Amino acid sequence: MSELLKEIKKLRKEVKEVKNILTDETSRYYVQALIDNVKNNEVDEQETEYLEYWTCDLCGKHTHEVDYDYIGTGTNHLDCELKAEIAAMETGVDVKASKESN
Repeated sequence: MSELLKEIKKLRKEVKEVKNILTDETSRYYVQALIDNVKNNEVDEQETEYLEYWTCDLCGKHTHEVDYDYIGTGTNHLDCELKAEIAAMETGVDVKASKESN
């Protein structure tokens, strides 16, 4: 069961416990705070997953705000890939042969 569903079940239980006093303004704020907490947790999880996906494998920095013109393979910075390729060429690695074998 996902964390969100567990949190919703927990909220439902808590709301049932305080249901008879929900006419009180403070209780309504309490319930709204519980709902907002679930929404915030869901957003945080989605944002974390999004940022993990948009991460350069070479430098580890996020690429989610980089223009597509500057993205190399997958979600890597084009600059990082070019630097890696130049470094490989300088050490004598045949970059063309490596690319063709992949």
